[in-house]
Amino acid sequence: MVDNIKIFASDKQRLENHIVNNGVIQLVSPFDIATGEIMEYPKRGKDSNLDISLTKQSSYIKGSLHKYHNIRNDKGDQNYDDFSYPDIENEINSLLIKYELGDSNYLTNLEFGLNIAVGKDPQLIIDKNILMNNCKAPNKDLKFSGRGDYKEFHTDSHWIKTYNKSKPFKLDNFILRLELKIIKKVYLNKLGVFKLEDLTDRNTLRRLYFDFKRNIEGLVIVDEFEGKTIPLQHLNRLNEYMNPNYWIRLKSSKTSNQIYKLKKDFKLLLEKYQLLETKKEILLKMEIKFLELLLASGSKKVA
Repeated sequence: MVDNIKIFASDKQRLENHIVNNGVIQLVSPFDIATGEIMEYPKRGKDSNLDISLTKQSSYIKGSLHKYHNIRNDKGDQNYDDFSYPDIENEINSLLIKYELGDSNYLTNLEFGLNIAVGKDPQLIIDKNILMNNCKAPNKDLKFSGRGDYKEFHTDSHWIKTYNKSKPFKLDNFILRLELKIIKKVYLNKLGVFKLEDLTDRNTLRRLYFDFKRNIEGLVIVDEFEGKTIPLQHLNRLNEYMNPNYWIRLKSSKTSNQIYKLKKDFKLLLEKYQLLETKKEILLKMEIKFLELLLASGSKKVA
């Protein structure tokens, strides 16, 4: 569920003193090439995959909490497996103790994601089914030189990310990863997320999930309709509606109400010709996976 995070220390000096005085991790400072003098800031360090940065103005810890858990438990540098509530709780409590963060921290970035097993190759879903976000084209559509498939949709406050997890890790089953990357502190705060420890509250995770689900529901995910019997008039409208450039052009010639009616017509056509089966499968499996992870039981251990 919880993945990449960025945590700032409210008391920057306290965190730095704790790391330095107790040798929590090794810190490295840059030096002036001309004089050979070691500079005081920034100080950088690594804790497994997590980056720790101490500057004159601020201090933060960032990285994938999911991968941090797997590395610490000898499961590899990956996030394709499940990361359940007990695991999240344990890793967060571990970080709070290790870095003596207590209440003196705040979150500015967070990724909430789920890995779901799907019925066909995620590459096909990403390439042929996940078309737009609210009728807007993806900002990124990458293939990673044949190692994976990835599509990303941006807004000012968050990104929606879709991955093929099967290909890069050569998994036997089809795993599609969906993520909501929140990049604005105010967005997190509206969801009741202020500090790292807030993520140990199941109700907070529920709020994050419902917002994640709302964003995934906004994706235009359309089944392939080759071979379906669709009247030419409707087929032409579907092909037009599935083109993001069509919606861009409408902004200069149609009112908001007219555009709303066209989007409604698009949805009705998708329902009429049963072209939402892939989307329904994804949403159902998201719900099942989230409840499975949230309600998982496990022993508490902080190390």
